[in-house]
Amino acid sequence: MSQAELEKVRFFDADVGYENLWAEKRDVDLYVIKSIPYFIYDISVEDVIRVAKDEADQTLCFSEVVTHSEHSTIRVRPKDFTLDQREGEELLRKIESFGAVTETLPPRLVAVDIPSCGDVEPLTRFLTESHIPWEWADKAPC
Repeated sequence: MSQAELEKVRFFDADVGYENLWAEKRDVDLYVIKSIPYFIYDISVEDVIRVAKDEADQTLCFSEVVTHSEHSTIRVRPKDFTLDQREGEELLRKIESFGAVTETLPPRLVAVDIPSCGDVEPLTRFLTESHIPWEWADKAPC
């Protein structure tokens, strides 16, 4: 699927602000999330969501999650190095070796999509044992 076939959906969180995620249209008001959230919580790749159009500017706005996928989202924020340093590049390769997909927001933020429930615990254990700060953004009900 090309990015041309995707549409932006606006999310809002009072503590975080606005974030736009790419989504694929499935029905009149149903979309499937296709990008990893950097800031919004309780949303993961492949979740099916309902949207509504903002009357003022016709922007697609998140309304609710219809179906949660089996994907989980975590955020990793190394404190001792940046992503453009050797340690950061090695960290990204290691995270991806667990079957995860990453999107980065330099210098330190990594949004991580974990597509399989079985890949969650080994990855989070590695991060914890390596003393690399991470947090849950959305945990699949596995």
